[in-house]
Amino acid sequence: MESEILDRIQRMQLTADEDEAITVRPLRRKQILEEYSLSLIGKFLTTRPINIRAAKNLLRSTWKLGEDLKVVELGNGLLQFKFAMESQLNWVWSNGPWCFDNHILAMRRWEKGMSTRTVTFTHLPFWIQVWDLPFDLITEEAGHDIGRGLGKVIDVDCKALKTDQAQFLRIKVEVPLDKPLRRGGPVVSPEGDEAKVAFRYERLVGWCFACGRIGHECKECRVATEVEKWEKPYGEWLKAGTRGRPETLRNNQRRSDQSR
Repeated sequence: MESEILDRIQRMQLTADEDEAITVRPLRRKQILEEYSLSLIGKFLTTRPINIRAAKNLLRSTWKLGEDLKVVELGNGLLQFKFAMESQLNWVWSNGPWCFDNHILAMRRWEKGMSTRTVTFTHLPFWIQVWDLPFDLITEEAGHDIGRGLGKVIDVDCKALKTDQAQFLRIKVEVPLDKPLRRGGPVVSPEGDEAKVAFRYERLVGWCFACGRIGHECKECRVATEVEKWEKPYGEWLKAGTRGRPETLRNNQRRSDQSR
């Protein structure tokens, strides 16, 4: 209802008096901008109502910030997380994504001029595990190249490459929210050899098993066909931490063929 009213106001023809600009004085402007610069704007990606009060308490407890963290409801499902120090903000930002009651929390840094109408969430950072790579492609350089095929690369976990159990490549990528999660695909070596790999997402919750997008469940999906809702091309095996090795696209397709 609130968003509908705002949309209506934006479209209506203003009178001469209404169209006259009102200038805000720059009192405490520097202080206000500094305070807002220590903010993250977030929204739970879900079609269901959630207990915001319980979510606030859980996040405050999980982040161990107590009264240092102020959480303000901005309307339209938006939350402003106001931190006391830059180090606190950076820790929360770097260690996401976060969730509550199986609903993932999309976040972005505050920017001057943001409003409930203009703020959008287009990407979400995930640590992605790349399985079934040839041993000679489990490298930092390959991680950057593969990551660019998935989204914007944030980091490649070089520490994992130096351990004695480097079973997979681990890369942090900003994944686009308007596209299905990538389950896997072909990776080509510098010599032209092709290998099919599987992707697993760390701390993944709240995605549709029919269309592969984050933010709704299969039964609420408006994009997937009835066949996709029945066969569920996506599943828990996309989530890192589930038992067993991830399925490659070939194995997943074989399972779908057998279920028909």
